Amino acid sequence: MSKKIPVGKFLFKLTNIWVFRNWCSLLKIGFFAAALLVGYQANAQDQFSISNTKAIRSYKNAQTAFDQRNYDLALAFIVEALEKEANFIEAYFFRFEVYSEMGDLPNAEIALEKGVELNPDFFPNAWYFLGAVEFSQGKYAEAKPHFVRFNTYRGVNPEMVEVAEKHILNCDFAVHAITNPVDFKPINMGEAINTDSPEYYPCISADGETFIYTRLDKDPMAFRGKNENFYVSSNREGIWFPAFPLRSVNSIFNEGAPTLSADGRMLVFTACELMGDYGSDRKGYGSCDLFISIKEGNEWQKPINIGAPINSPYWETQPSLSSDGNTLYFVRGTPSRTGVKNQDIYFTTKNVDGSWAEPKLVSNKINTPGKEESVHIHPDGKTLYFSSNGHVGMGGLDLYISRKDENGAWGEPVNLGYPINTYADENSVLVSSGGALAYYSSDREGGFGDLDLYTFELPDDVRPTPVGFARGRVTDAETGKAVAAKLDLANLNNDERMSFTSDSRNGQFLVALSTGSAYAMTVKAEGYLIHSETFTMPTELPSNGYAVDVKLNKIKEGTSIVLKNVFFDLDKDVLKPQSIPELKQLANFLKSNPNLRIEVAGFTDNQGDDAHNADLSNRRALAVKDFLVKTEGIDSAKITTKGYGAANPIASNDTEEGRAKNRRTEFKVIGMN
Repeated sequence: MSKKIPVGKFLFKLTNIWVFRNWCSLLKIGFFAAALLVGYQANAQDQFSISNTKAIRSYKNAQTAFDQRNYDLALAFIVEALEKEANFIEAYFFRFEVYSEMGDLPNAEIALEKGVELNPDFFPNAWYFLGAVEFSQGKYAEAKPHFVRFNTYRGVNPEMVEVAEKHILNCDFAVHAITNPVDFKPINMGEAINTDSPEYYPCISADGETFIYTRLDKDPMAFRGKNENFYVSSNREGIWFPAFPLRSVNSIFNEGAPTLSADGRMLVFTACELMGDYGSDRKGYGSCDLFISIKEGNEWQKPINIGAPINSPYWETQPSLSSDGNTLYFVRGTPSRTGVKNQDIYFTTKNVDGSWAEPKLVSNKINTPGKEESVHIHPDGKTLYFSSNGHVGMGGLDLYISRKDENGAWGEPVNLGYPINTYADENSVLVSSGGALAYYSSDREGGFGDLDLYTFELPDDVRPTPVGFARGRVTDAETGKAVAAKLDLANLNNDERMSFTSDSRNGQFLVALSTGSAYAMTVKAEGYLIHSETFTMPTELPSNGYAVDVKLNKIKEGTSIVLKNVFFDLDKDVLKPQSIPELKQLANFLKSNPNLRIEVAGFTDNQGDDAHNADLSNRRALAVKDFLVKTEGIDSAKITTKGYGAANPIASNDTEEGRAKNRRTEFKVIGMN
């Protein structure tokens, strides 16, 4: 069992009044009685169900103590009233109210049971709240008949009837889920990660080596003596190193709910306004905003506000960044006409110029009239995990999975099952790129104190598509020094495209990729020739990923480069569609370097006669030139072509692998004027 994360007041905590006014969230016990008493006390102002004036006087004394939040004294006066009049039904309902405000659900339930036992029809709403208090303790079999009975009364609140009908379905689901539990064996992440303070809301890089999470630190200098900060731990050969605070990002205010880019170099997180300030000279749009920090080398840079249209005067939190960096999911809270804070999942996509598009609601299959509190997009880009109290489930916030179909539509959410979900709040889940391992926080027994972070194996039927990762370093071919480069990847099995950069200080890059897929990669940097690679991600990857190191050649006359992502069918001179991204990159390179003149050269293997190979290689070179000139607008005078046939092999023609390398297209710099 896990409880609601005790995050800072100004960052994640939803005030109880939002919950009370939202009938879909009416199972927050502290406000049951307030709604109940609105009905029965209004009827009882002039007349009680009893005539014993001494008992009524004690009851009114209890009301006064309750209004002063002196709950122990209120209970004492209620006991006194019941001693004077054992059948004082209003006193039992009032006892329910006091216990519910104190969070004592078992005693609140006993008080309400006694009240309806005295007179089942005295106040019909009592049956609803009896079902609710039982449901909130996981007593589903007991709760269902009480919801059913409430719905038999005429004249009760129709919205409460609607919620009762929903919780009848919840009871049926929960009983079935408990009878058919999923395999769930959470393992504490250990003392390198957890302490006696609460730890929650983790994120992880695609390689599983960088782990950042939120910890609620005791801080006498912070507002109310507590401060949410980020901590980071590194994993080496399956061992987590002791976590340390992310000081360049942390402030005296709260930071929380982080998400990491696949390469672990971009951090998006939530910071909230406190007395008109976001801390550390940060500027915001009001309420809670999303901020971003970039890691250069080993240093995290000063966070900046991610800006409009993502941030607004409303409440933005719980970001989750797709593995290609082009889609950002987050939760936005907006006011409604009833005063309820609507919490829904939004997404935004990156424009060509790098700006973010206007956010949109993710799907009405996922968002509900209730609240969605967290979201996690898996690196496969098509599996979404989220928490919600608006779908059929175990009660409170449950965790769900939704899968995107071939048309880009999200499917019906599926509950992760019991005991992953319980009658308490399950706030969030994080799933590894490999898809088998999940992370979540819990205050279960046996931990280090309060909320700890745990791992567990996901059941097979709620796992995403496994994703691997490629890593490498971009360097100067002559000096070996790191180069800051842009890398463009195209999945040759579908239309997937992604762009990313190497680290400006060390040249390193890491990208999450689908296992078993073939990729075309083009690398470019200022002052260098473009570089291309073609590779297939293995289905079984080593723990350190697939290695793709890149050496770039400076632009100078006589240098030639193989265009590894230009493809033709066997013995044909028609460009295959998979060639287009590479040729567009070459065209952009030529437009950025208008002083260059190049030769496009075609080569074949040694199969067939020399004349045919020379002709075929020449026609292929011409096909490349035609595309550059006719489609991309490159000056024809800047490009010459030549077919070399089987001459100048770069590999042995004795193997198919070698012959495949020899069948190639190159471009060579022949002039720089």
